[in-house]
Amino acid sequence: MSGSTGSNDDIKSASGSNAGSTTTQPAAPGGSALASDIANALEPMFNKFFDKLALRDEIAQYKREKELNEWREEQAKQWRDKQSEILEKLQAASTSGVRGAQAAPATPVLTTPRLPFMSPSSVPRYLQEAQPRGNSGASAYSGTPQTSAQKPDKFDDKWYIDLSERNNDICKAVDLSQIFDILGDGWSKAWDIASTAESLSKSKDIQQILADYRNACTNIRRGLSAPKVSEQTYQDAFGFLATAVQKHVAAKPGLQQSLYWYDTHNTPIKRGDDRKRKPDGVFSTTYVPALKWSDIAVVVEIKNDDMASTAHHVRGQILQDFIDMTETLPRRFMIGLTLAQHGYIYVYVCVPGGIYYAQLGGLHLAGETKPSTGNANPTVDDQRVVAFLLLLQERLCKDSGHLTGSNIGLPAKFSFGDIPDMLVDGESSDMHQSITVCLGLSEKDMAKGGIYGRHWHLRGQRTWVYPAQLKRKITGQPDKIDDVFFKFQWGFDGDGEIDVHRFVLERGVPHVPELLQTATIEGKAYGTHGQKFKGEAMVMEYVGKSVKSLFGNNALCMPSTIIDIFAGYVHTLVAAAGIDDNGQYALHRDISIGNLMVTEDGSPYIIDWGCGRVCAEDDGPRSSAKEMIGTAVYMGIRMIAGCNSRSVIDDLESMFLVLAHYVWFTYGEESEFSEDLWSIANLHRVKVTRVSWLMAKDNLFYYMGGSEKLPEALRALVESLYELLFPPNFSNGMLNAKSLDPRRKDFDVSKWLGAFDNAANIASKESNMHMPNLEMLRKHVRTNSNRRISFIDEPSLPPQEVTNKENCSPNLPDNSFDELLSEGSKANLPQTPTQHGSKKRPSDLTNFSGNKKHRM
Repeated sequence: MSGSTGSNDDIKSASGSNAGSTTTQPAAPGGSALASDIANALEPMFNKFFDKLALRDEIAQYKREKELNEWREEQAKQWRDKQSEILEKLQAASTSGVRGAQAAPATPVLTTPRLPFMSPSSVPRYLQEAQPRGNSGASAYSGTPQTSAQKPDKFDDKWYIDLSERNNDICKAVDLSQIFDILGDGWSKAWDIASTAESLSKSKDIQQILADYRNACTNIRRGLSAPKVSEQTYQDAFGFLATAVQKHVAAKPGLQQSLYWYDTHNTPIKRGDDRKRKPDGVFSTTYVPALKWSDIAVVVEIKNDDMASTAHHVRGQILQDFIDMTETLPRRFMIGLTLAQHGYIYVYVCVPGGIYYAQLGGLHLAGETKPSTGNANPTVDDQRVVAFLLLLQERLCKDSGHLTGSNIGLPAKFSFGDIPDMLVDGESSDMHQSITVCLGLSEKDMAKGGIYGRHWHLRGQRTWVYPAQLKRKITGQPDKIDDVFFKFQWGFDGDGEIDVHRFVLERGVPHVPELLQTATIEGKAYGTHGQKFKGEAMVMEYVGKSVKSLFGNNALCMPSTIIDIFAGYVHTLVAAAGIDDNGQYALHRDISIGNLMVTEDGSPYIIDWGCGRVCAEDDGPRSSAKEMIGTAVYMGIRMIAGCNSRSVIDDLESMFLVLAHYVWFTYGEESEFSEDLWSIANLHRVKVTRVSWLMAKDNLFYYMGGSEKLPEALRALVESLYELLFPPNFSNGMLNAKSLDPRRKDFDVSKWLGAFDNAANIASKESNMHMPNLEMLRKHVRTNSNRRISFIDEPSLPPQEVTNKENCSPNLPDNSFDELLSEGSKANLPQTPTQHGSKKRPSDLTNFSGNKKHRM
């Protein structure tokens, strides 16, 4: 057929040309009509032919996708078989170590020739073109490895149910009065007055609103009287009620309208990642043509009579709404409503660390007051719902739950004095009034990478970090403007990040950013499940970008530059961990790619001391649940094995993992283990791969996809640090959950200095670049040779950390690592909340989130 008819384009061109000739060329009498008849007769034939071609293409595409899926399943099966073999060897090795066997463990080194992650020989020919290309496959896994919460591929019923079930332990049913206690005294007093039976029955406002609502429901009364009311009917009815309240408030003198009702169940609202979601309805603090999540003060989700208002599906939608509402700006509280079975309405309140819900009342003309019963008189439950909607109009005009009370939007300017209940640190009470924080990016830019932090989840610590400007008024002088970072976080009551950060600054620990202004919010309104939270606001000096910005820049970053930067990080960690004259020291406990910063001139900084701890040498061990604090993919091997003791060695090991990540990303090739080394698709896989990766020196570069391009100086540094951290047969006892870290006996800062000196000497053969940070480390080692390094024998965590189990890892068994790796334990390991999902494009490096907290 192709030989006689030509290509599709040829056919179309020919038919178009013929059609054109019938209209533009002269024709004999009657010729025009004849050509038209011929064209009309041929048109169905051509259309049928083109439809067949399209169908053939669709069938071919389906076959290609089917073959690709089958190939992927086969690759996954091969991976599982290989990992099962490694598990068996690790289990045998670890069990042998626990029993005191002297023989060296079987090391799971794969001695077969290294193949590309996707072997071309095993991929169908026409699929090979779709495989990743480039000098390094590392970019495929360069997303945010320490992401602190699962991120959905799509928002569907399964996602909402899973979200609700994962957060079930922080969702608590309470009495309605307790909801207002959580919101604060002003809410409680106003509700106590408005909700009495006498106030409800005698309120002319409520009666008028319900009358207007009944009139609006004329056309849907049949739907409301049905045995099972549909979601659309409830949607229309609640919209009528919300509109009646809004019109009544707008028309009555003395009442200030602060909320605007939007029916959004057919109107998607764009998130920062350009994906869209459609809550069923929202109350906004502003009247705008295009809603943003930051504009929403109250969110509403509606279902039919087949679903309860507290079902996981509808509750999961409310929880996702709360996550989206704080995508770009922190909030002190959020409010949601659900309407479902029998017209029951529940109110949800989200405060730091917990979600509380209670039955508010019922929708009038539903449930007990259905039109079919002939009872049009509202019940107390119906009146209570109207009273609550009126209270929202009254209270949210003063404080809609945003950080500064009302929605400041982005770009934004505010002072610490604008934040309700904030206690500002300063030399004078009016100092904070002369300081203005300017968040200069737009909301879209902020959501797409201008904001860092661990803020897209609902439990534990939550942080928002913005590049900003600090404007200070100085009497008799021009305003001083500095580039800064502004950070706000909801943290655990007690010692917070400000305290630890100040401690290391006061000790003169280098490479820690200066704090320019700090403040805190404290109050019982933010306590959840008996655990109090507090807010911390910090303005700190600008310290550049994450060390991630160096990844892949091997043409710009000489090996000597990398050596000098990481020498600075070592200096900070060992200086903080040295015992001072008061017997105190500090551990960071969350070293990760996002907490290691570097300026344009190569100055290193360590930020985010929120997981850190100021310790006293004579504290002594305390009992503790097995909390795991840190970023999973950079957590020390003893930490992910569930070991109790913690020391600066674990912080240094995390730093080593960041360095290894840099080396692989910049110089390595994609390997079959890449995803498990640097992403959190499955925590169990990460644990297994981590141990097998570091079990022997031969594995070190093999698992990272080779190192042929790696400069000699960086290779020497990585190998030297590996030998300091992972002595031969380290799994025999080092991974025993109850044992102390055997590395602490031989720990010597001078050995770490020696590793950097050796690498620097090799690098100097190619470049004589000055290394100021390495010189500072040398000086520190010389002047502090007698300063001891202490260890936490057990993680003596404050009670508040024990009671809040938000982390990247589940509770771990109290015995050795061999049981952790057994198939029985494997079945009990849930997926990590730090799951990032699939591979990322190189451009996703810019969407890196820099300050992550993980607490269990």
